[in-house]
Amino acid sequence: MTMQKPAVTYPCNWSFTLIGTDAQAIHDTVADCLKHDAYHLTPSNKSRTGKYISLHLETEVTSEDARNRLFARLQELPSIKMIL
Repeated sequence: MTMQKPAVTYPCNWSFTLIGTDAQAIHDTVADCLKHDAYHLTPSNKSRTGKYISLHLETEVTSEDARNRLFARLQELPSIKMIL
């Protein structure tokens, strides 16, 4: 069985789940990273021990390249430990 890449029509809304330890730091760095773009950032989950939190980020991307660039920028932010 071969896995095919899903067909995505751009522009479209894209969602990321951002995981870190400080919700305010994630809010601040995402606001700085996406200061010229519209986005929604909402609380999602907390780890059992409360050490990690996740936030749901939704924004419009205009192309696969733009989506990949945004993912790379988010990965560089020290407040974000993982992106799903």
